[in-house]
Amino acid sequence: MDEQIDPDIAKPTAAEHADSPRAERRRRQALKQAESLERDAAAYPDEREEILLEAAAQWSLAGEDQRALDIYDDLAATASHEDAQWATASQIDVLAKLGRHEDVEAEIARLKRADVHSGPASIVAEFLEAQGRLEDALTWFNIACRDLPPGQDEEITETALIVRSELQGRARVRKALGLPPDALDQQVTEGHAELVRTLDRAAPSSAAGQPVNAGSFFVREDVKRAFAEDLVHVDAPGDDDVASYFRRVEKGWRATTGELGTAGLRILPITVDDVLKYGAEQGRDPRDQQTRADHLQDRIAEGAPTLAWPPERNAACWCGSDRKYKKCCGSPNNR
Repeated sequence: MDEQIDPDIAKPTAAEHADSPRAERRRRQALKQAESLERDAAAYPDEREEILLEAAAQWSLAGEDQRALDIYDDLAATASHEDAQWATASQIDVLAKLGRHEDVEAEIARLKRADVHSGPASIVAEFLEAQGRLEDALTWFNIACRDLPPGQDEEITETALIVRSELQGRARVRKALGLPPDALDQQVTEGHAELVRTLDRAAPSSAAGQPVNAGSFFVREDVKRAFAEDLVHVDAPGDDDVASYFRRVEKGWRATTGELGTAGLRILPITVDDVLKYGAEQGRDPRDQQTRADHLQDRIAEGAPTLAWPPERNAACWCGSDRKYKKCCGSPNNR
């Protein structure tokens, strides 16, 4: 496989002029990555569809929107049912960027007529929410959550709360619309609050028992703040985006398990507030590597909820992207 660079390049920020050196560097890096991914797609035919989905995203970031749309159109027509839906959902943002609003509505309508999977449905919901179309967004969040209907008897698992962002999205949009919490909202709110309480408990001065093979990661909604608080090290310009963060964490865990000769790890979702609180209580620098290692072991010893890594290839990715692990952090181009 070709030498890898950062698989995801953040879109230029509002403060970053399209012709600035930083923006140009991002475009060149995205172009290089798109070309590399297309070569990988040819070299790994069994993973072709998911690799091309990532290639299309990089072509768009490089300013080659038509190339991206050509790939999405091809996948929508030829890929497996789920990947075809990912292609259709992913091209909506590109079409909107090009001002092709009638095509946007046509693609949304086409997906709605299908038995759409939760991941693509969540992409559409988040797009509509960003457009301020909250009622339409709620419809799509409901589609993404339809396997968890309001009033269900089973409680939402801790894993689902971490990896299924559509649950939080649905509750967020309902609140914005002024709707009273329903049964699913209440489960999400109560479950999330319990997770926060568990992670926010005062940690013992040292971890009990022997250290376990484990890793930690900032929950998706805290990653940008972790960068701002200097809790995440940036290796190079352009590394300070959410997607690249999760890919680097994944690669780090793979290296760790290789060195330890173990099959997997227990991974702990953490928040910025908890890390800062731990540092203050211990009188230690939360940016220090040993402080973070002790924080991890203390929280695990205390019984904080963890996930098994790596997940099954067809399971939801640990990063909370709403994609299957094999199509996200477990993709072959991330090796």
